[in-house]
Amino acid sequence: MQDKTLKTSAASAENKNPIITTRGLVKKFNGKTVLRGIDADIYEGEKVAVIGPSGSGKSTFLRCLNLLEIPTAGTIAFGDEIIYESDYYAQKDKLKELEAKKRVYTSGSDDEQVEKLTEKLETLKNDKKESERLTKELKNHLKLLKATSYRDGAQAEAEETAAKISAAKAETAALTVEIKKAKADIKARKAEVRSSLDASVTASLQAEIDKQRKITAQSRARHKKFIAQMEKTIDSHRRTTGMVFQHFNLFNNLSVLDNITLAPIKTGLEAVKERKKLLKAAARKGDENAKAELLSLPHKLEIIENARKQAYELLDRVGLKDKAGVYPVTLSGGQKQRIAIVRALAMNPKIMLFDEPTSALDPEMVGEVLQVIKKLADDGMTMVIVTHEMGFAREVATRVLFIDEGLIKEDAPPKELFGDPKNERLKEFLSKVL
Repeated sequence: MQDKTLKTSAASAENKNPIITTRGLVKKFNGKTVLRGIDADIYEGEKVAVIGPSGSGKSTFLRCLNLLEIPTAGTIAFGDEIIYESDYYAQKDKLKELEAKKRVYTSGSDDEQVEKLTEKLETLKNDKKESERLTKELKNHLKLLKATSYRDGAQAEAEETAAKISAAKAETAALTVEIKKAKADIKARKAEVRSSLDASVTASLQAEIDKQRKITAQSRARHKKFIAQMEKTIDSHRRTTGMVFQHFNLFNNLSVLDNITLAPIKTGLEAVKERKKLLKAAARKGDENAKAELLSLPHKLEIIENARKQAYELLDRVGLKDKAGVYPVTLSGGQKQRIAIVRALAMNPKIMLFDEPTSALDPEMVGEVLQVIKKLADDGMTMVIVTHEMGFAREVATRVLFIDEGLIKEDAPPKELFGDPKNERLKEFLSKVL
């Protein structure tokens, strides 16, 4: 299991409360466990690089932080607010294990004699399959011989093959009888084992199952309640968490400017609408402050103008102000990714999440995107970056997490992690990528 007392950077030591906290984060896809219990803290001002081999769970971890993937179990907190918490699936798995344990015990499947008889049965089945295969092969050969009866010696060979077929059939029939007897022996032995079972053990196992069923049912009820609550608050969380994907995800039917301003305008109008509703209710009760604030709320055109102004400023920061009116299809990969970064920044996030932002780019375009991210780092933006760019991680990150097999195997400042790795798997990984 992962060491829960992870090392922290100098930045984390200066901050009592992390921006994002995860504890026991587990994620499964169709029975396959991708994250196996991630414990991590991301502090304000940190630049955390996440490295590791393909398929290790890096991107899944990042997507869970923004709830684009709902974890199977664990806790995620954003500041002091818990945005996800559940152990339902873990409790469900525990119930299945207890039920399986009882089935094995009461069926006698774990009895030594039953195991030996079962092994014998499998051997007999395999022998029968081989005998049937040989019979089929000999029959095909006999057909071929009959089709070429004019060849010298074909008749004698055909008779010999027919005899082999008869012997193979006899062997198959004998094996069928033995298999039937082996199954009967297993059934009899299991019945014998069941008759000698310790009733107190069976009762104890059933009591454990009953207890776990109650725990699982309670956990399921809490899980459903939390999910329903989370669906109402998930948008507000995502507004403070910028996300940049591998493949840009720009709207091709909108101009660059509209791509950037779409979310700020929509959320701005919704915020004003909700605030106006609350203020009107207070004003009807005679609240003079509410009446005054109602008059000062921004109008739609003001919200749009502010969003456009901010978009131009951000585009200027990444050197793409002249591209505001064009459509994404006319841009290079590097330009699209810079626009995607600007779009995320337009929501004024507290933290930026980058999911391999350069993996879909041509080599000559990687530099321009990394330069933008470096500028954000210099400006103090808190960032978590999943990357295969080891040089970039070494230069920009204040802390590096190495994830392998769904666990954080090492967590250290870049100088220490790259210069003096402790974990053997990390040493192996670095030897291949550096």
